[in-house]
Amino acid sequence: MPTPLLAPLIDLLALYGLVFGNPRTTVLAWSGVLAVQAVCAVYAFHLDGERLRPLWALPLQQVVYRQVMYLVLTQACLTAINGYRLPWQRLTRSGDVMLPPQPSTRRT
Repeated sequence: MPTPLLAPLIDLLALYGLVFGNPRTTVLAWSGVLAVQAVCAVYAFHLDGERLRPLWALPLQQVVYRQVMYLVLTQACLTAINGYRLPWQRLTRSGDVMLPPQPSTRRT
């Protein structure tokens, strides 16, 4: 099973371990999971020929960004379960847009 599918469970268990368990062991285990994700990310970047510089933010992404994604996912699931349909956003068209004059490309 890929690590992204286990991420919510890992986060909950890490929080539980910090509060009720041994914080040192919990941080060590969380660091191990982070190391596995970092190795997978480095390998994926290598396969794509990308620079590794953006990976410095991986620990921050685990703490902040992923929690925001859980919130968005939960809201989307609750909206779908309740059967609420979100409307498409429509722009009001006025027809008064003026294009700038184009330079002449003809050669004489």
